[in-house]
Amino acid sequence: MMKRHWGPVQNWASTGGVPLPWQLPSYRALSLRRRNRRILLGLACALLLAVGIAGIVYEIRTSAVQSYFLSRYARTLNYTIESGQSDQILFPTDGPFDQRRGYSQIPIYQERLRQQGFQVTEQSRFSPELMQAVQWGLNPPYKEPSGAGLEIRDAWEQPIYRAQRPDFFFNSYHEIPELIRRSLTFIENRALLEVKDPRSNPALEWPRLARAIFMQITKRFGFSAEGPGASTLAVQIQKYKHSPKGRTDSIKEKFLQMMSASLRAYREDRDTTLERQEILLEYLNSMPLGAAPGYGDVYGLGEGLYAHFGMNLRDVITALSEDESSPESELSRAVAFKHAMALITAVQAPTRYLGQQRSELEARINRFLSLLEQEGILETSFAAEVRKVPLQFLDHAPTDSTVSFVERKAVNAIRSELLTLLDLPDFHTLDRLQLEVDSTLDAELQSKVISLFENLRDPSFIAAAGLRQDRLLLRGDPSKVLYSVLLMERTEVGNVLRVQADNLDRPFDLNEGMKLELGSTAKLRTLAHYLEVISLLYDQYRLQASEKMVSYPDPLTRWAVQTLQRNPTLGLEQFLQLALERRYSANPNEAFFTGGGRHYFSNFDSKDNGRYFTVEEAFHKSTNLVFIRLMRDLVRFHEARLPFDPETILTEVDHPLRRQILEIIAEEEAHLFLERFFQRYRGKDRDEIISRLLGNRAQSVRPLAIVYASWFPDADPGRLVNWMASRGIQVSENTAISLLQNYQKPFFNIADYGYLLSRHPLEVWVAGQIFLQPTITWEELLERSDRARADASAWLFKTRNQRAQDLRLRIWIEKEAFRSMEPFWKRLGFGFDRLVPSYASAIGSASDRPAALAELIGIIINDGVRYQPRKIERLVFARATPYHTVFQPSPDAGERVLKPEVARALRDALGGVVERGTARRLAGEAARYEAITTMIGGKTGSGDNRYHRFSRGGELVDSHVMNRTATFVFFIDDRYYGVITALVDGPEAARYDFTSALPVTLLKMLLPDILSSDLQPKVMTSGA
Repeated sequence: MMKRHWGPVQNWASTGGVPLPWQLPSYRALSLRRRNRRILLGLACALLLAVGIAGIVYEIRTSAVQSYFLSRYARTLNYTIESGQSDQILFPTDGPFDQRRGYSQIPIYQERLRQQGFQVTEQSRFSPELMQAVQWGLNPPYKEPSGAGLEIRDAWEQPIYRAQRPDFFFNSYHEIPELIRRSLTFIENRALLEVKDPRSNPALEWPRLARAIFMQITKRFGFSAEGPGASTLAVQIQKYKHSPKGRTDSIKEKFLQMMSASLRAYREDRDTTLERQEILLEYLNSMPLGAAPGYGDVYGLGEGLYAHFGMNLRDVITALSEDESSPESELSRAVAFKHAMALITAVQAPTRYLGQQRSELEARINRFLSLLEQEGILETSFAAEVRKVPLQFLDHAPTDSTVSFVERKAVNAIRSELLTLLDLPDFHTLDRLQLEVDSTLDAELQSKVISLFENLRDPSFIAAAGLRQDRLLLRGDPSKVLYSVLLMERTEVGNVLRVQADNLDRPFDLNEGMKLELGSTAKLRTLAHYLEVISLLYDQYRLQASEKMVSYPDPLTRWAVQTLQRNPTLGLEQFLQLALERRYSANPNEAFFTGGGRHYFSNFDSKDNGRYFTVEEAFHKSTNLVFIRLMRDLVRFHEARLPFDPETILTEVDHPLRRQILEIIAEEEAHLFLERFFQRYRGKDRDEIISRLLGNRAQSVRPLAIVYASWFPDADPGRLVNWMASRGIQVSENTAISLLQNYQKPFFNIADYGYLLSRHPLEVWVAGQIFLQPTITWEELLERSDRARADASAWLFKTRNQRAQDLRLRIWIEKEAFRSMEPFWKRLGFGFDRLVPSYASAIGSASDRPAALAELIGIIINDGVRYQPRKIERLVFARATPYHTVFQPSPDAGERVLKPEVARALRDALGGVVERGTARRLAGEAARYEAITTMIGGKTGSGDNRYHRFSRGGELVDSHVMNRTATFVFFIDDRYYGVITALVDGPEAARYDFTSALPVTLLKMLLPDILSSDLQPKVMTSGA
């Protein structure tokens, strides 16, 4: 019988009676501890998970952790403003607001301004942390200005122009009507003002972010999902202001937007309560609202109301803030809210909703009105009233007519200067820059000048001021007279603009833009050139005075050599004075060959006829014939220094250079005629071409046949018959054959056809080319005209036409002399590329501009040194931003363009005009004012400008008045200088008889105001 063993005993027995490990009490205890440890570890993990979840929930609700770290980091992202150019600054690139306000372009402006004499005197320095953050792509956290735009201040630092209207912006959060606040946050960012913890991050809403992520995932799998995006208002601001093109093109860009918005939220403190209010305020003041017709880009609710609807933000605020409940107030409240809602709901796609699909906008508004009504934000009755209000869009943005062009002339001169300095395309772009400009203008004095202009329209003022006199305003309507004043001041830092004004109520600036025949002010330029030539002759011949001199062909050189031979020890000042004492006749009976023909000139005062005057006396009295003869001597001086001998060219008919010059002349004439006839016939239909070319012979057989033979040289008689029939003329084929035999000859050329038609040959040719090819361009016409030009000019080279050759050669030589003179005049501020090649340029036919005359006076009182006139003292870009940059003009060393002795001689001559010449009305005024230590000087100019038409025999056929001008270019001591002009344009000028006595009198009236304006110590030379 087998004996049974139990397991443990059996196991124990099988081991020889040794217990197994798990049979020991210690093993059992160890197993228990391990099991307990696993339980504890599980409990710990569960606890940690619970704590983590609680922490995440707590962080989501409070932003405690991020507010701590982000606020500490944001405080390191700072910058300082220091003197000089910075190497610790990075500028933004593609953000719409960064470009609009000019932050992105500051490096470009910096280089351009440097080239034009400006230097950086202040600029931001980024902290190392800010430099690193910007390199990562973050935007600097700073409070951005709401209404940034161009601001111009005068020399007293008072604002005279602000591009941004302050009534376009909410000034504070509390100014925003509650209805707009609640509606906007409900539509765009409901949690913004529902602060559960003051540390909450307004840039980040976790539920909103989660929904946005979920929608993106579902879209990836082809599901359609709509709902709010991840962008809070804080993030939206970063997007439309600073992201490339105002968009989110990548996950990285979205992260940068959120991070930048978060850093900005915590830049001051961990408490974001006030920052949330600022976000709402900034969004309303800057939200993008597309573009309005006649206005351009629109940003902000106030600007949108004005540009799209013609409404004023202040009126909207008032309407939405009223507590009264009358039907009128309820209606105005509904109108205000409806239009504000239109803009708020259109932000998502402003071009679409505000331009192309306005019906969709109406539906969108109604949808949100229902939601706002359900939420209890709007009362049902008010929502119904709002729905009934129609949106009143403007076809064109309102035009601001509150300020006249007259009042803006000086400001627009500054703005025009800025366009040039910064190379900007238009005023619209300029006005949107965050730029402060300290100008040199004296706004108070400018205002007094404009007030004088206004008073001069009043007959009672004119009578009281004693202006109703001969040579003043005795005749004509005073309200039709245009006036301009340009006043500069010479300061330690250069010549600066104080007044630039005129009373033309149009954008055109009379001082800088008008080309006028300003009469005898041209004598000042002529005298300056004369004395400059005399000084050149002095330098050239004073060391050769003892040597035997050969004869010289021009009078000025002969006089200079002879004078130095007689008195070799003369100094330059004495030599110039002797030049001023040279005498000329004022006889008006001599004919002068100049300007392409023979001309006679008259003196302003007939008592001067037949007398002799020194140059200086003639300058004081403004005697025309003396200056005509002086200009003739100057022309001869330049002719004698041409690279060929004019006398040889005129006398030796076989001289090779003569032929070359005649070819040049023929080409110039041919080009001139080609252009004239091209302008006459282009764009005309074929009937009108025939009519213009033939005039009253357009229905005559012979002229039409000549035209046909010229334009269709290979045509047969049958075609001529048909062509005549198309002109309404019946001819037989035999007649056509006879006509073509007469006028279709192989030896005929363009000149012959022109002779037959009594027309310039090139007119016949040009008319034909346009008849055959109506769309021909000037370039095509010129390219195919070689043969035509040669044929039309061939007559000039024939020996029998020597007289015509000589005439053209004399004219061409005179033109070359004037071309030699032009650099001298242009160096002294003459504003045009060409001088009129006529002696009459000495008395005003060359025209001038007031600003150019003022530049010449500035050169004279600066002892011959030209300083660039300054209108701008300082440019401040991006104030109170990390991109703060200040520019100021570098010290102007000036450019010497006249010898000091010449400038002083001119200054004394100008003083003589006041003391004993045509500006005697100011004689003695200097002694009346303690502020004037030396003298007042200037040059008058009167222009009774008429267009004369003469017959071939030289008889006056017709004369009509073009305009009347009166000018006084002046200086006061060595400090102030400028020009005053009076003008009547058009045929009405015949009704007036004012002369330069009028502007002289106006200066006399303005002297007390000018001298009482002491701005010189306030001119800024350095610093901020």
